[in-house]
Amino acid sequence: MTRHWRQAGTWHGYSLDQAFCDVLIIGGGFAGLLAARAAARQSMRTLVVSKGFAGADGVSAFAGGVVLYLLPEDDREAFQIEHSRLSEGLSHPEAVRRVAEANMQLLGELTDAGAPVERTPEGRPRRRWLPAAGRRYVPRLGFPSTELARFLRQEALRAGARVLDQTIITRLQRTPNGGFWAVGFRRQEGMLVAIRAKAVVLAAGGCSWRGAHMGQHNVLGEGLALGLDAGARFLGMEFCTSYLATCSLFDTHGQDVLAALGGRLRNRVGEDILERHGIEHPAPPHLTAFAMLTELRAGRGPIHFDLRGVPPAAREDWETQFHLVARGLHRTGVDIFEHPVVWLPGFTGSIAGGGGVRTLDLAGTTEVPGLFAAGDAAARLALVGAGSGITFLNVAWALVSGHWAGLAAARHAAGEELSATGVDELLRGLLETTVRPLCEPAPAQTGTLDQLLRHTQMLAVDPERNFFRTPERLQEADAQLDACWERLHSTTVNDWHNLGRWYELRAMMLATRAMFHSALARQETRGWHRRLDYPERDPALEKVWLVAEPTSDPSGERLPDFTVWPVELDEPEAFRATACEEGAA
Repeated sequence: MTRHWRQAGTWHGYSLDQAFCDVLIIGGGFAGLLAARAAARQSMRTLVVSKGFAGADGVSAFAGGVVLYLLPEDDREAFQIEHSRLSEGLSHPEAVRRVAEANMQLLGELTDAGAPVERTPEGRPRRRWLPAAGRRYVPRLGFPSTELARFLRQEALRAGARVLDQTIITRLQRTPNGGFWAVGFRRQEGMLVAIRAKAVVLAAGGCSWRGAHMGQHNVLGEGLALGLDAGARFLGMEFCTSYLATCSLFDTHGQDVLAALGGRLRNRVGEDILERHGIEHPAPPHLTAFAMLTELRAGRGPIHFDLRGVPPAAREDWETQFHLVARGLHRTGVDIFEHPVVWLPGFTGSIAGGGGVRTLDLAGTTEVPGLFAAGDAAARLALVGAGSGITFLNVAWALVSGHWAGLAAARHAAGEELSATGVDELLRGLLETTVRPLCEPAPAQTGTLDQLLRHTQMLAVDPERNFFRTPERLQEADAQLDACWERLHSTTVNDWHNLGRWYELRAMMLATRAMFHSALARQETRGWHRRLDYPERDPALEKVWLVAEPTSDPSGERLPDFTVWPVELDEPEAFRATACEEGAA
């Protein structure tokens, strides 16, 4: 491979920016930046490609401001027991232990390097204990999420990584002679991009179906689609039907912490909806969502969040730790701590659920040689099972999985030799596929894209279809996806911005199809997955994960079906709770 990392050219009249690297990181959030930092520190030529601005876009910059911080003196066994109960039998105990331990070590290293975390007057990290997300006491470390994201970008740059911002990757394929071609475009410049890499880390987030929370507007599953294009499989997609309580005045979350401080969700007659359904405080997110959606379904809405029971000191502490959310709420002109306001179940898809690209170990290894996945792009069943890790555990996973995936990718790249034989033809095909929907002289079809977005969202977000699930409703919604896919592939766009939207819709439809087919295959109710025809947990499905694989080329003009099959999580070929440690590359 050439030692020149970047060169300009043209292809069929389009400007073409070609880049060459050892490790390509797709995604610029916590996971992607930690992966870049780790790979670059192994003397690998590392490139981060971010759809927006690495360190400022996606969910990481609005990640809730708390992260799990267990120390050796803590009662880890009690934490494991409680966590196993809330993951409803599908988490991997050794994986949880490894992530918690590695997160403690990584946070210590980042703190020593100057990471902006909450500190004591003596300068040590300050831990807080608080019931949250169904857990009685969670040791957590607070941080300003936007500042930490910027810090991690600088850490990656200091390690030697390079960054391409405002760059959308649309196609990813492993070449017959090793390594990958990643193809996309820079929408602001109207320029094609082609990147040759020895190893790739998918860290572009999950799929929220353009969820109702800060940072999720652009999280539509592109990383998942790229994984499929490259030959990877999905895992746990039936659990991608998550909802988090959100304020109707401002698109935010943080309800779990506020509920633990004394907040109560009440129906229109003033009843505590958790107590009404026999759910203890604090409730895990999937049970809170169940209570909210059930009350709304029964006509007992709207749901108000009553925060008048939150002590003043606790309120002040919350406003300090979640200052971005507090600032946004303050701008509404309503004091929600004095005046209960309507709260809604906001759909978050795989962000609070655990589905994503299947990995075979904690290093993010996929079934495609040289392809790794981290953060929300990777399935998190080993960590959160059928439940949720919002927010403290998901942040820990983003940091640790990114670090491990970066090390593993560097190790793979160190042993990979690339040949240019046959590459030009493959690249030409990927470029042609990327620009196929683009017809710049054509009339704008933005209305069609808007309609397809709303239609696909309704199929996934409508609780009657996708939370209170039945085979008939799932099959009816699934059938509509085929028409959406066909309409998308008959739609052309006339600018680069809408080309990005076209690929967002493609990714979202693939994720929706995989979710529906996985939901049909799991015949029970567990965690986020709820089947009205199978209302109980099935003991035979304890410790069973579901893998989903497309039956045809996901880049074709026909939306592929997914074959879904079970794997026993305790089987070594299903998952290994091992990771790539520092110095292994």
